[in-house]
Amino acid sequence: MSHEHAPHDHMVEHAAHSGDSLSRWVAVFTAILAALSGLLHYEEGVLQTQALIFKNDAVLLQSKASDQWSYYQAQSSKGHLMELAAELAPAERKAFYHDQIGKYEERKTQIAAKAHEIEKQVDEANRRSEAKEHPQHLFGQALAWLSVAISLAAITSLTSNRKLFVLAGLMGAAGVGVSIFALLHL
Repeated sequence: MSHEHAPHDHMVEHAAHSGDSLSRWVAVFTAILAALSGLLHYEEGVLQTQALIFKNDAVLLQSKASDQWSYYQAQSSKGHLMELAAELAPAERKAFYHDQIGKYEERKTQIAAKAHEIEKQVDEANRRSEAKEHPQHLFGQALAWLSVAISLAAITSLTSNRKLFVLAGLMGAAGVGVSIFALLHL
């Protein structure tokens, strides 16, 4: 199994061996942000998967609800045919057709109740999906801030510009802040 080095790994290694204290701080800072980024990537992936699963459940349930409404429509059409048959039937057959109409109406009531229950499940699955999407987007924003901070730290290492390191620290703090906000919304 080979190990792939990220661009910041070389910078961290170089800074650790140099005598410059700024470079050491940059190396530690970058290593911490890289580790945090790895954890956030994982959590973002978990949330994305969960959101997709709930969204998939909603689509499947919506299909079942649509099937129920199609069945309802079929029963309604059969009921209308029975009403027509009752109008045209001789008097001795009218009671049979009226009985059939009652059965179709009862089925329609049961089917509609089932379809409404499935639609409630669709709404719940969609709500659960959306609840996962919000923190997932926040983790994505946090990762963007952390990436900018790591890039600025890399430039700091090359230029030894302390102002860039302060800016990198602010970007990193923004990423950590958004991460904490996302964790609070899990």
